[in-house]
Amino acid sequence: MLSIDVCRRILQRPLVGYREVVEHTAAFAANTGISKPMQRKLHEMLRLALAVRDADGDDLVDELVLDDIPNYGRSVQAILLRAEMLRPLPEPREPERPRQSRTPRTTRRVWAPRAMTPRSCQQCGSWFTAKVKTKCEPCSSFARPRGNNIAFTGACDRCRRVDLPLANGHCRGCRWHVAIHGPGDITQHGAQLWLGSPVPAPTSLRHSEVSPPPSRRPVSEHLMDPGQERLFELRRDWSSVVELERQDLPTPTDAAQLLLADLDRVMKREMWSKFVATKTRRTLAVLVSWLGADAPLLESDIRALVDSRPLQFSGRRVTQFLETRGLLIPDSEFRQDAQQKRLEAQLAALPTTIAQELSVWIKAVRGEGKWEHTGRSYRSIARYWHVLDPVLKGWLANGIESLREITQDDVKRAIATRKGTPARSIHIVLRNVFRALRQEGVIFRDPTRGLVFAGINKPPPSVPSDRLAGVLNHARNDFQRFVMVLVCVHALSGTDMRHLLLTDLNLSRERLIVRRPGKRHIIYLDELTYRCASVWLRERHRRWPVTTNPHLLINRWTAVDTTHSPIGTTFTNIFRPTGLTMPTLRQDRIRDEAFEVDDPLHLMRLFGISSQTAMRYITAAHPERTAKMPR
Repeated sequence: MLSIDVCRRILQRPLVGYREVVEHTAAFAANTGISKPMQRKLHEMLRLALAVRDADGDDLVDELVLDDIPNYGRSVQAILLRAEMLRPLPEPREPERPRQSRTPRTTRRVWAPRAMTPRSCQQCGSWFTAKVKTKCEPCSSFARPRGNNIAFTGACDRCRRVDLPLANGHCRGCRWHVAIHGPGDITQHGAQLWLGSPVPAPTSLRHSEVSPPPSRRPVSEHLMDPGQERLFELRRDWSSVVELERQDLPTPTDAAQLLLADLDRVMKREMWSKFVATKTRRTLAVLVSWLGADAPLLESDIRALVDSRPLQFSGRRVTQFLETRGLLIPDSEFRQDAQQKRLEAQLAALPTTIAQELSVWIKAVRGEGKWEHTGRSYRSIARYWHVLDPVLKGWLANGIESLREITQDDVKRAIATRKGTPARSIHIVLRNVFRALRQEGVIFRDPTRGLVFAGINKPPPSVPSDRLAGVLNHARNDFQRFVMVLVCVHALSGTDMRHLLLTDLNLSRERLIVRRPGKRHIIYLDELTYRCASVWLRERHRRWPVTTNPHLLINRWTAVDTTHSPIGTTFTNIFRPTGLTMPTLRQDRIRDEAFEVDDPLHLMRLFGISSQTAMRYITAAHPERTAKMPR
């Protein structure tokens, strides 16, 4: 006797004909008035019967199987008879006794299993094997009504056979033949002989008009030839292409399909998110289906495509993917530094003479002047320009046309417009500008020479303890918690954290190496830092297990960046919910240590700061020990 536990174990097993049985159960319930819970129980019993049928390799449910079903044998029998899925016994069964006096059978009639024999379908003529069926499964499904489509029988308009299920005047065999061999055979009378019914069944042809098979999309006419040189530069217009659906794009070439398959493997190996992977693949699919993959693609084409629909296409990862495979022609205009573009735009707005002089200054600061030295980045020059710009506007308002006209009095008046640290910044920037111009021979006299600006000994800020409480509670993930610990406990700066390498962290020795210009600083991890570092390493490996970026702190962009760039400076925004800035927390940590230990050497060893910086914090924490005694 089968049990209900058996039914629970086979709930997910696909059973042929189960959906049709469920429909007949609903009709049976409408006639007999049984409830919904009763129908669900009947579904379980019917599932058991169909499972036994499939296990026996039979086409129909043998009536003897009903003796093994625990409940509702008569209802199951009636439903299977309505669905034509029951093989009744050749002789009448014994009358069923009342339930209270029913006893299990001690003997059971055993019927010889029927053999699978080859036969021809009565409707489509295809050859298949079965025990008792006279129609193949696709023809049986074709003859059943589907939704509002009512199947009817009649004579086929093509093969002239009668008493066949028709859809729009044609039987299933003729519809299959026309769909495969083309609409030109609609006037013929013969049909293809199938050895085994066509699988899968053409569901789209059962109750629809006879239509020719979809024609193969042609290959693009704009494929790039590796040997063809460009006659002139012209930005491609993708406005008409971005409106096309995927099925309307030209057929990709073999090389394009291999490139798309390679991208799929990369995305799967690096576990890209679904949203990013979809946009990246769509971008590459449009490019290679239109331009091909035999010749390198222009970066300007990728930028133009992304600019037309930035929400649907993504060019950053496509550019890196093509560049690693030698299929990209870089565009120097797009590769230009953003700060460099901004500086060039601001120089263009100045008078010609001053713009030329400042261009020489930028070139010298970059390390490209007469005297070779380590050049500064455009980001650093942009910070200088932020201080220099208001001074230049003031001089231009006074009619200055060249920096050769600037005197020391002009420099003093520019410094006098500010006080404290802003005034000192103006002095430093102007001294840098005029020294570079004097070095390059642009000016003959340095107006800042001999000009001394007094130093500013401003004590580091102190943060009240009530504001420091609960800073770590604002961390939303393991990355933010690890960064907050590095700042609040070990007083690392943003530059230090951005350039930390994965090999710098040694959990076995509980050490973290901070690499700074000309020196190294070793941090000995405490329990909190060790725990946060371990959790971040596990999260980093879980999210990007195959990333080749050597940096310790990465995000979703730098993890797949082939240039192995560090994370940007925007990660410091995680301190905004605390109401404090990262430099303030860092300085407060060093000052707190200075209150505990009034030894500048201790601060130098613990935080890796210079002697001048250490004395500055000691002076702020213990002013009474550094004050000058009166004579």
